[in-house]
Amino acid sequence: MQFNAANIPGVIEVTNVKQEQLYYLIRTQPHWKTSYNLLGISQDVIGQIKQISSSNWPNFKITIGSQAITNVYHVSNSRHQLMIAPSLHWIIKGNLFENNYIVHNFHHKLIMTVDNIYFKNGHEGYLLNIEDTAEPKIGILLAAVLNQTSRNTKNKRSIERLKGQQMKVSLKRNIDMHFNKR
Repeated sequence: MQFNAANIPGVIEVTNVKQEQLYYLIRTQPHWKTSYNLLGISQDVIGQIKQISSSNWPNFKITIGSQAITNVYHVSNSRHQLMIAPSLHWIIKGNLFENNYIVHNFHHKLIMTVDNIYFKNGHEGYLLNIEDTAEPKIGILLAAVLNQTSRNTKNKRSIERLKGQQMKVSLKRNIDMHFNKR
């Protein structure tokens, strides 16, 4: 999955290892809820993940086509995130700040891994390794919500740090450091 440069909710391109487009994820309204539609290349809606609770650690519902697949519940709301998808018998564990997750079933068989990566063009993304026994569409929808939850947490932590500190700025000329902003 490749995210736009600023990680602003919108269109997320999903590609395979050869960088061929497979799907698009579109953030849906209202923006106070985290919900995404999974679209095919022909722009048809294949599935969706919707926020079903309005807490700081919301729960979600995954549907593929018109079939409800599972709900995803937050069990732990610490740095080390723990979620379950009971209908699939999945456990989602990961580090909220580093954006690395492991998904396995109740028998500890690996289903999927999610790793934070950067593409050659500088864009941020996830590398999903999905086992053959799992449905890739469900993994893609789950990864979109993991990304959004992590982003919200990082933004809240940054704001809290700024409130608690007095900002000191010193200007230095550093030729070795270049920022490429679009």
